[in-house]
Order: sequence, then structure tokens, then C-alpha cells
Amino acid sequence: MTRLKTIPSGAFRIDFKRFFTYIAVFAIVLSIVFGTGTCFAGQDDEKVTAAELTELLVPELSDEDAYGLRGFTVSPDGKRMFLGYLHGPSGDASHISLYNAETLEKTGEFVPAVDETIPVSTGNYYPKGLAVDNRGFLFIGVTHADTPYCSIYCVDNYMREIGHIVEDLEEITGINGIATRKDGDRILLYVLTCYHADTIRCYDVTDPTDMKLWDGFGSGGVVDYYDLTESEKDPGYIAVDVDGYVYITCLLGNGSQRKGSHVLKLSPDGKTIVDQVKINEAYGICTAGDYLFVSTYNSENSSVYVLNRSDLSEVAKYKEANQTDPLTSIAFANDRLYVADQGTESYADAGRVLSTKEKLVITRDKAETEKVDPGKYEVPPTEAPTEAPDPGEDNKGGGAVLSGAVIAILCISAVIVIAAAAATAIILVKRKKNK
Repeated sequence: MTRLKTIPSGAFRIDFKRFFTYIAVFAIVLSIVFGTGTCFAGQDDEKVTAAELTELLVPELSDEDAYGLRGFTVSPDGKRMFLGYLHGPSGDASHISLYNAETLEKTGEFVPAVDETIPVSTGNYYPKGLAVDNRGFLFIGVTHADTPYCSIYCVDNYMREIGHIVEDLEEITGINGIATRKDGDRILLYVLTCYHADTIRCYDVTDPTDMKLWDGFGSGGVVDYYDLTESEKDPGYIAVDVDGYVYITCLLGNGSQRKGSHVLKLSPDGKTIVDQVKINEAYGICTAGDYLFVSTYNSENSSVYVLNRSDLSEVAKYKEANQTDPLTSIAFANDRLYVADQGTESYADAGRVLSTKEKLVITRDKAETEKVDPGKYEVPPTEAPTEAPDPGEDNKGGGAVLSGAVIAILCISAVIVIAAAAATAIILVKRKKNK
């Protein structure tokens, strides 16, 4: 008879804490070995991966007479492109050019006026940050080099200034990237300042004639960049998604990069770094749908990285075939990606604009593209007269002609009616006599 051994009670007791620790370590090992691919799948990864960059516009030197294409953006409807040049002819101001994105013709230009309170020359400002809000208004972040001043301008759909503010940050300062976001009934403007006064700022620009810091971001509308990152290097460009998360390109540590080394994802209040990823020379940045598009300032190696904004994992990388110069600002509008090529930074080169070869139709929240009525802040350049011209004027507005014509028609009508009545009376009299 076989005797069964008794097993002591508790011999198979599982140490769950140790078990889950082993599982976690195993998962980390797997992620290290295999984890170079995308962790989060975006809704349109397949479309994004298949896209290609191509040359769209090479501005005529005779039209621009400028170089250093640093600021760039496109209106949300994809109809207007704005090119911001750092350097104009010697002694003259730099400027922002407006191009028709369909015909590629230059249709306008804006030169920010130096405020009377700013002791700088007209050649001492650089429009590096450009952003268009849901109303179609262009915001321009202007650096006044070697001064503590920075300016923000708002320009309407007719390239006329609506308003601007000037800030004295007490240290040599400038503006790199800016971005806008519709937040309920508010329009917010996010601004990166650089040089010696490194901050991330958020303004309520719902009333563009009264732009002011918004208390819902940072401390009184301002985040100290050094306190956030412990980096003494400049931040670069900025993007904000529909949920309020903020993305910036920046240079951390003591690397040899000229412009950027990382992309940071910040909480909506700007106080916390949620995630980060290394990208060599990361510079321009924009967001659309599930994605971030990041351009690199890396000469012939300049390219565009596409990241899933959820976890900053890489989805795709674009490089234009003839790339030789740094890429700068980047924008997504009307199912197309656009990116500025700075050029050689010489008077012989006004840079160029690249775009995706075909439309890139990705899923987007309607809040990204929702058009907002510009309201009272924009009046068309030509208006119908509110009062009729003085009849004594020399017919300048055509109103007197219209009044004369109306009187003549009334007189003729009266004559016809009287003549018809007289003829009818004569006929009736004759018939009576004949009877």
C-alpha cells in the first residue's frame, strides 16, 4: 500500500509582491529589447507614415529683398501663408509677407511699427513668432535685439494692426515661438521668451485691443523656464493641443546642438513636465489631430519628425530630397503640412516653403478648425456710406444721381397716368355724344 505524503500547510503560498515585481522587470526588459516602435497607435498612422515633403514656394528676391525666414505660419483655412523675415536691407525694417497659398502670389506685407516708448531703431526687431487664431487674426511676436523689450502685435484679415502690447522684462529678452488656442469663449496666446528672460507666458487675447496675462496658466500667466527645466539654454518654439497640453522644443543640458535637444509635454497649467523625448536640433513644432510635427534646425540633415502627442513616440520622419539648409517654423492647415526652410541666411536667398506633396487628411477635433466670427474687431476696408451725401455736393458719391433718377421716374410716371386718364375721359365723352 502506497503511503501518500502530506504536504505542509502553506507550502504553495504565493508571494504576490515578488511575483508582480518579476512581471514588471520582465516587461521593462522586453521594452528595452523590442521597444523602438510606436507605443500609442494614432487614428491616422498609416496616412501620416505615407506622406512626403516637396518644395512649394521659392519667394522672388525682388519681392522680398530680405533673408532669414524664421517666422512662418498658415491660416487655419489654408488660404494664407505668412512669412516672417529676420533681416531686411541695411537700415530698413524686417517684415511679414502675406502669400496666397493657392496661387502662391504675394498679396500683402506688414511692417511692425516701433512703439514710441521703445528706444530702439526700426531695424532692431525680428518677427520670429507667428500664429493665426480661429478668427483669422495674425499674432506676431517681435524680438527687439539687445534690449529688455518684446512686443506682440495683432493684425486683422486685411493686414491692418488691431492692437499691440510692449513689455519690459528688465533683462535682454526676445520672443521665439507663439501659439494660439480657443478655450471656450476665450482666445489664448502662448509665448516663449528667450535670451536672458526665459519664460512661458499665456495671454488672454479675446479682446486683441486689450491683451493681458491669463491667471489660469502658471503663476499669474507666467512659468519660469529655468524653474521648470533647470536649463540655462533658450526654449525654442511652442504648440498647444485642444486639451490645453503645451509642447515646447528646447535645449537641455550642455549638448553641442545650436537650437534644441528635446521636446517637452507640459500640463495645461504649464507647471509640470508630463513627458519628454530627445530630438537632435528640435525647433519648430505644431499639433494636429493625434500628432505633433517637429522640424529640425540641422542643415542638410534637417527633417520633420511626426510624434504621437499621447506619449511622444515616433510615427514617421520626412526629409525633402534637396534639403541643404535648416528648417524653422512649421504649420498644419486645411489637410496639409507646411514648413519653412530658412535658406542660407544671405541676401541672395529668401528661403523657401515646403509642404506635403498630397493632402494629409487626418482626424481632427472640430475645436481645432472651428471658425470664429471676428466681430467688432474687424471692419472691411470699404464700407457703404451711413448717411446720404449732401445734394449740394458735386455728385462725388453717386447719391445725387440716384436721387435725380428716382425723381425723374416719378415725374414720368405721373405724366403717363395723367395722359391715360385724360384719354379715357375723352373716349367716354365721345361715346355719350354718339348715343
